[in-house]
Amino acid sequence: MSEITLAPGRCWQYSHYVGRRATAGMGFSQPVGVAAGKDGVLFVANRAAPRITKATINQDFISEFGRGGDEQGQFTWLTAIALDQDERVYVADEWLNRITIFDADGDLLSTWGEAGDGEGQLSGPSGLAFDADDNIWIVNSLNSRVQKFTKDGKHLGGFGVKGSQEGELDMPWGITIDNNGDVYIADWNNHRVQKFSTSGAHLRTFGSGIATGVSPDGGTPYIHATVRDIEANPNDLNHPTGVAVDGEGDVYVVDWMNERVVIFNAEGMTMATLRGEARGLSKWAELSINSNPDMGLARRRVKNPEVQNYFRMPVACIFDQPTNRLIVCDTHRGRLQIYEKDTGYNDPQFNL
Repeated sequence: MSEITLAPGRCWQYSHYVGRRATAGMGFSQPVGVAAGKDGVLFVANRAAPRITKATINQDFISEFGRGGDEQGQFTWLTAIALDQDERVYVADEWLNRITIFDADGDLLSTWGEAGDGEGQLSGPSGLAFDADDNIWIVNSLNSRVQKFTKDGKHLGGFGVKGSQEGELDMPWGITIDNNGDVYIADWNNHRVQKFSTSGAHLRTFGSGIATGVSPDGGTPYIHATVRDIEANPNDLNHPTGVAVDGEGDVYVVDWMNERVVIFNAEGMTMATLRGEARGLSKWAELSINSNPDMGLARRRVKNPEVQNYFRMPVACIFDQPTNRLIVCDTHRGRLQIYEKDTGYNDPQFNL
C-alpha cells in the first residue's frame, strides 16, 4: 500500500493519523466532523458519547466540552462543526434541531434554532460551513434544503427542493464553500455532489449519481462495495456524506458506503481515490498499549491487519488551505487520517 497518491500535476502524501477509540479524554467516539483552527488546533465533533474534543494535529490533547444531554450547551446527535472568523465553535445537533456556539476554550456562548420546515427553521441540520462574509450555511437533511443565516441565527435565504433531477436534493448531508463563494452539497440519497451558486443555480455535478454495487435492474445496493467494484467504478458514489475543496479547486468527496475519498478536478473528472493508509499507532494508542500490555497482545491476533489501515465508514473531511492538509474523519475507527498535498508537484519527464 503506497503512502503517495498521484494524479496529473498533483501529489497527496499520507502523513499520520490522530486518535483512538475512546469515550473521553485522548480519543474519539465516532468523529463526524472536524474544524481546523490556528496553530494546528483541531475541534472534533463526536457523535457517540457526544462532545467536542479539542486537540492538536500533533496529537496533544487540550480539552473536551459539551457532554451529552439535552440541556443548554449539551448534545444528543451531533452532525457537524465549523469555526467562524473569530474561532467561535458552531455545532449542529440533528435531534435537537439546534446550533450551539462556544468560544475556543469551550465556554458556552449561546444557542439558536427552531424545529420545522418553514423558512429559518431546522429539520435535521447536518452540514455547516461559513462563507467569506462570516455567514453560516446549514444543510437541512430531512427536508432537503440549504439555508443561510447570520451568526446569531437570522435567516438570510436559501434554496433546495427534494428530487433527483439536476439541481434537486435528496437527504443532503455535507457542505463546503470554495474561494469563489460557490456552494458544494453532498447529495446523499442521489449519490452525487452538486455545486451551486449562492442563489441556488446548479453549476456542476460530481459523480455519476449511481451507487457502486447496485445491480443493473436497480436492485438493492451492497452494504459495502468490493475493492474490485470501487476500482472499476471510480466515478460512482454510494451515499456521499462529506465534501471539501482546496485552493486549486480540487474537490474531495467522502464516499461513505464505498469507504473511500474520491478526488475530482474542478471540471468534475475523477483523478484519484484514497482508501485510508493509517499505519503503526497514534501517540494516544501507544499510551494505551504501554499502560495495558494485554491490548498489545490482542492487537497481534487481528486477522488481516492491513484492513485496519483503511477507512471504515468515513463521514466528513476538510481541506485546511493554510497547511495544505486534507483531514478525514475515519468515523468507525475513531480517528482522523491526515494527508498533505504537494502544490508544487510536477510530473516526471520520462525522456532520458
